Amino acid sequence: MDADEAGIDESAPVVSRHSVTVAASADTVWRILTDIDTWTTWLPEIPYARIETPGPLASGSVFRWSAAGMEIESTFVQVWPQERLVWRGYGGGPDGVLGVHVWALTPAGDGVEVSTEESFAGPPVDADPATFQAGLDTTLAMWLRRLKTTAEAATAS
Repeated sequence: MDADEAGIDESAPVVSRHSVTVAASADTVWRILTDIDTWTTWLPEIPYARIETPGPLASGSVFRWSAAGMEIESTFVQVWPQERLVWRGYGGGPDGVLGVHVWALTPAGDGVEVSTEESFAGPPVDADPATFQAGLDTTLAMWLRRLKTTAEAATAS
């Protein structure tokens, strides 16, 4: 990772990494990932997601969403179009779960390799890291499957 790249907290009690090859362009995958307001259409476990900052997505843009029963406010810390997207935010407020999430897109043949990694820290995670680890592993793998299906369907149509 370059010195100017933001990343997950490698020392957090919970870290998860997953990847998948998607038969779609980086542009298609990027458009799906960054259209926060439509996450609920392809991620049904997210009942609410809305970008709060007007204008183009950029470092400092804020979005609010809910997942796993938590209300989350996240801020983008890195936006490299069609390459890398990093956000961090708290679920359940500043004494809740601090998540740092990275999406990376790398050309792969006729498609793109999509990698995602996330770290969880905070008092709730410290109290039950095994449950948070299992939940995060399941969630990230599911999100990648759904992203692959959504992007490949968009490419086929």
